[in-house]
Amino acid sequence: MYGIYRNMVLFDFKAEIHSGFFVAYYRNFAIPSTARTLAATGEMKSRPMKRSYDTGIVLHEIIANGFEHERSQAMIELLRRVHKGVPGTPDDFVYVLMTLLVLPLRWTERHGWRRLTGLERQAATDFYAELGRQMGLEGIPATFAEAERFLDEYEDRNMGPSPEGSMLLNATVAAFASRIPARLRRFTPTILALMMDKPRVAVALDLKPAPAALRVPFNAVLRFRSLMARRRPLPTEPIFVPGRMNVVAYPDGYTLDQIGPWGKSANV
Repeated sequence: MYGIYRNMVLFDFKAEIHSGFFVAYYRNFAIPSTARTLAATGEMKSRPMKRSYDTGIVLHEIIANGFEHERSQAMIELLRRVHKGVPGTPDDFVYVLMTLLVLPLRWTERHGWRRLTGLERQAATDFYAELGRQMGLEGIPATFAEAERFLDEYEDRNMGPSPEGSMLLNATVAAFASRIPARLRRFTPTILALMMDKPRVAVALDLKPAPAALRVPFNAVLRFRSLMARRRPLPTEPIFVPGRMNVVAYPDGYTLDQIGPWGKSANV
């Protein structure tokens, strides 16, 4: 089952799930308690680019290599160290995990070149259940339907605006802007607002609500992209190769000792 999710992320739905990971990344800022915890570390404000890329690298290392690989085990140990002593309830930690499962798959269902199968949804669910188990979490949903229900009910209870959430968004928006075409970067806040599946998420992030008139062309562009993807052969090049990431934070690639809050890297 793990191999199914690996192919989804690295090949078959790499553009869609990559976009969904961005939605998940910003979602945590919309939970005041989580936003306060993230803001207290100071890392997102002092090294926002590195923090953004490191988050993606940790997850993709595990996806690309599998749980038993030594690189994956190093990343899981890093996750344990980072979260040790962090304040929060068990549900808070499970919620963060569920954003990585539910939101990318919801994005893919809406904007992908085909619908996901039940087997694919379960493979993704099993991956995050195992990741949570290895991190020492309990109470992780066993099915995708349970994961969706957990996420929605948690957000109903906890989502809202906060000064810390607004600060985190402003500190990290450049990391998102660096990934979109230069001609569109001045519209970054509007694009982010359009990407949020619930209007109240944008409100909680202190984003100016996107004009309703823009939703139609925004969705039309994504629909056109999905139709074009359906006509093309499936990708043969993965979206991620361990150690090779030609980005601002790691222009020459990276080694695992560079990843995380204690890692050696440019101050970006």
